[in-house]
Amino acid sequence: MPSIFTRIINRELPAKIFHETDEVIVIADHRPQAPVHLLIIPKTEYRNFYETPPEVLAMVNRTVKLIAEKLGIVDHFQIQINNGLGQEVPHLHFHFKSNRGSERLIFEQ
Repeated sequence: MPSIFTRIINRELPAKIFHETDEVIVIADHRPQAPVHLLIIPKTEYRNFYETPPEVLAMVNRTVKLIAEKLGIVDHFQIQINNGLGQEVPHLHFHFKSNRGSERLIFEQ
């Protein structure tokens, strides 16, 4: 069964999309823990960090930098990756959090 993130990627479920390419989608977390709380999700479903190929992790890392630049907070953000422990959705995703940059959060319609 596809993860909730795959269902969002396939537009079966709604989400607030901040950024999207052919490889990755960045959405607002539905239970934010900071003024900026985004999820950076590769479109190919990998169960967790450990099982994700290095080239996919590199692509997600590049996306982290791009998001920080878009928000103007390259020196003020936190990244969290859960691998089993604390992981609610079995689809790799990075949590991008900051208490700055929320004025630049513009979501796609």
